[in-house]
Amino acid sequence: MGRLVMDRRICDLLNAHDQKGMVLLFEAYYKSLVSWANTFLNDLDLAEDVVQEFFIALWNQEIHRELKPDTLASFLRVLVRNRCYNRMVKRDVFNRFVGLERIECIFEEYDDSRDRMVAKVMAEIALLPPRSREILNCVFVEGMKYREVAERYGISVSTVKTLLGMSVRKLRERMGREGFADFLLFYCRYC
Repeated sequence: MGRLVMDRRICDLLNAHDQKGMVLLFEAYYKSLVSWANTFLNDLDLAEDVVQEFFIALWNQEIHRELKPDTLASFLRVLVRNRCYNRMVKRDVFNRFVGLERIECIFEEYDDSRDRMVAKVMAEIALLPPRSREILNCVFVEGMKYREVAERYGISVSTVKTLLGMSVRKLRERMGREGFADFLLFYCRYC
């Protein structure tokens, strides 16, 4: 079964609030998300914790109802990346000011408003044409250079810039000033 077909099935089940969707989502994405988280945290146990907490929050806060098949993989990667950075900031603050190598804190609670904002941004991105979405994902999520994107899709660098610019303009128009600021903060924050 192709990735998009699987993502469509997962989203349909989750939008219907069917727990089977979470099982499929977990089976399809858990390992890759742990790997992704580990690239930021360099601690496999911590990466597993972050991803497990993410899946729990995804279900409990009903963010799963806003998932779209076309942007599912990017959405998950962005949210896990943001959680990793939040965890790193907390860990760094404690290491710097308390001098502890590692500390388990009570306030591991995550502000779900960020997840909701990212879900809204991803819903707007899902409305972009497929090639524009792919280029946006390559540049902002994968951190690829324009030349790398051009090589991947067999297009010129100027086409990459044009499609990216048009996508950003469309998002800014549809989302308004505040919504576009959310895009910049939560989609592009660490790129």
